[in-house]
Amino acid sequence: MAVKINLENKTALVTGGTRGIGKAIVEELLQSGAKVFATGTNVVQIKELNATNKNSQLTYLQLNLSYPDNVKDFIAKTLELTDVDILINNAGINIVSGADKITDESFLQIQEINVHGPFLLAQAFGKQMVKRNWGRIVNIASIWGVVTRPGRLSYSASKMALLGINKTLAVEWAKDNVLVNAVSPGFTLTELTKTTNTEEELNIIKNKIPQNRLALPEEIARGVLFLSSNLNSYIVGQNLIIDGGYATI
Repeated sequence: MAVKINLENKTALVTGGTRGIGKAIVEELLQSGAKVFATGTNVVQIKELNATNKNSQLTYLQLNLSYPDNVKDFIAKTLELTDVDILINNAGINIVSGADKITDESFLQIQEINVHGPFLLAQAFGKQMVKRNWGRIVNIASIWGVVTRPGRLSYSASKMALLGINKTLAVEWAKDNVLVNAVSPGFTLTELTKTTNTEEELNIIKNKIPQNRLALPEEIARGVLFLSSNLNSYIVGQNLIIDGGYATI
């Protein structure tokens, strides 16, 4: 018997949903029947996307996680607009720097966007999910929250913190049928990856992955989709690593 994920009558919020893995997650949710709100930081881009968007199930919203007041305003407006059944904390940044060169400003900016912002969103929308006795939260972490490499101190610290938030929210809300989990992508072939790495660099990366290739964005998105659905009824507080085996070696 074919297994089909049906998210009709569910509303999802995907941060960082205008490109890369976030965009792939939005597409998977839409194909499963969900109504989706996708965020991006650029006001002009959001207006353009809404102007050209032909899918009535999809709406783009502006959100900048750098500023807590902006996040709180966004939460208040979104709660007036809709109930959120599924929250995907996908937006994040990475600034590569040696430990001895990290500035306070860059370190704190990464923590604000990758840790504090997702916490504020999960806290606010999770409360509503608890009241309705149904919800799914998926926090997009990273393999750099499991393993690390030079230059990743700020980013790894943020993703390890996000995994700590993930576990604690999971055990607090599991009894209310609000299932909180994380997905940690490995190297993924997004447009950003293509433009920031040469073909030679991409081949070096591939050779370090047991499957000898990078993930496609939709492969990450399918894991997120499963954890967001009713098919996931007993997975709580886990971190699903989707990396082709990289973190196991």
